[in-house]
Amino acid sequence: MDEAVRQARASGGDRAAKLVNAVLRRLAERPALSPARGTSPADLARASSHPEFLVRRWVERFGREQACRILESDNAPSAMDLLVNPRRTDLETLRASLESEGVKTETSRISPLALTVTAGNPLRSPLLAEGHFTVQDVGAQALSLLLPVGDLLVDLAAAPGGKTFAAIAFGRARRVIALDRSIVRLDRFAGNARRLGMPEARPVAGDFLSPPLPAGRFDRVILDAPCSGTGTLRKNPEIRYRVTPSEIEKLAGTQPRALARAASLLSPGGYLLYATCSLEEEENERVVEKVLAERLELSPAEIEPPEPLRPFTTGARFRLFPDERTDGFTAHLLRRNPAITA
Repeated sequence: MDEAVRQARASGGDRAAKLVNAVLRRLAERPALSPARGTSPADLARASSHPEFLVRRWVERFGREQACRILESDNAPSAMDLLVNPRRTDLETLRASLESEGVKTETSRISPLALTVTAGNPLRSPLLAEGHFTVQDVGAQALSLLLPVGDLLVDLAAAPGGKTFAAIAFGRARRVIALDRSIVRLDRFAGNARRLGMPEARPVAGDFLSPPLPAGRFDRVILDAPCSGTGTLRKNPEIRYRVTPSEIEKLAGTQPRALARAASLLSPGGYLLYATCSLEEEENERVVEKVLAERLELSPAEIEPPEPLRPFTTGARFRLFPDERTDGFTAHLLRRNPAITA
């Protein structure tokens, strides 16, 4: 809030600063959403500036109390999360170094290599350029911890590289092929890999719907599929004004093809993590069910996460809601059966 007031004063003087300050304080004093049974989804939608269809489906699928927590979280300030690079430093050393520069952080109960910024701007720190950390949401960091440790990982739609670098930092893979169709984004990926000192991360240009890679050769695959992004409304508030049921159905129509292509890369016994930053059943459970029904060589694999992630894991599914001060994610772990060929 203070930064917004300073910017308003710089561009419009004291009058503008007072107006911005008053508006922000009024918003900050807004009462919490009531999960009371008498509160209709339409009322909750108006009070939280969310599409009514989203509120209705969240109430139906997750319960009224959880839906209200999601709505409140979507309207809360968005913090910046950092992934500590263990090749350059460790968490406590980085935390102390940033504090000496005026950047305050707190540790995360979800990711053991995460720091959440509470004050200051770490993007001005020389430690960023020196590769001591990179910016990545805590929830996105956690995805790599869901994969069993393996040798060769393919990260589909990878650039600018967050999941790849987290997988290496957590020791989930010795080598990573990072596929992306954007040359500009792959250039950023290559620069990030050099900065972080992770030469085993190799960028490859290609479309994840037709990957230029040999089938059946990789023991680990991550597909963080393009999706509606309904788990990221706090960081991307504009999504709530453009998402529609038809848009979700459209995305859900292409995701099974992407998941099937990702599965074709697996070697026997290999693991595939399918993830989205969507909370919608159409883009997650139904996609996985459809592909499992068509690909008999695949089966759900029980996730064995580290202790902090167990409350968010049920069998082969992982779900993180935005009220955990992260983006919302849904992920499923699949395995290609060792004795069955595609």
